[in-house]
Amino acid sequence: MKKVTTLATVALLAGCTATNTLPERTLADGQDYLAPIHVMIDDPLQSSSLRNHLRETGVFRNVETGSGQNDAYNVQVKLNMQREFPPFPVVLLSCATLFMLPLSKEYDTQAEFSVYQGDKRLKQYTYRNNTQKYTWLLDQGGELEGQNLSRIARAFAQDVQHDRLIPVVGSAQ
Repeated sequence: MKKVTTLATVALLAGCTATNTLPERTLADGQDYLAPIHVMIDDPLQSSSLRNHLRETGVFRNVETGSGQNDAYNVQVKLNMQREFPPFPVVLLSCATLFMLPLSKEYDTQAEFSVYQGDKRLKQYTYRNNTQKYTWLLDQGGELEGQNLSRIARAFAQDVQHDRLIPVVGSAQ
């Protein structure tokens, strides 16, 4: 009986890890910063969070709000983030089993980054990440939203760095 309970517990807890559709991107260390970017995001609730995730990548010299001067590098982001919660009968079932039944939470995010130098559009990048995790009823799963935006920010930073659209600070433009 103890083995069955232990196996059931391990299987239940192992299923509680988050899954993402966008792979984790690793950024190379020791490279020079790219020129500062000015980021404008159409979602006021997620704008500061996404800008902070772009800063955390360590790729850009500076990430600022709004639009820059004439030759500054601007990034316009169209962000569409949708959250899916479990149906109410499943929530009631979780309550009835004293919260032993995990609930599925899902964040589906699509982001479209348009890179401009002044008024000239350089390139457009599109990313989609779907993060899903089984959580307990009282666990809000707040880290899911951050993981979702972090993967998108890292993917954008790596692609911009690879494409060399934005010059390295100190090099000739």
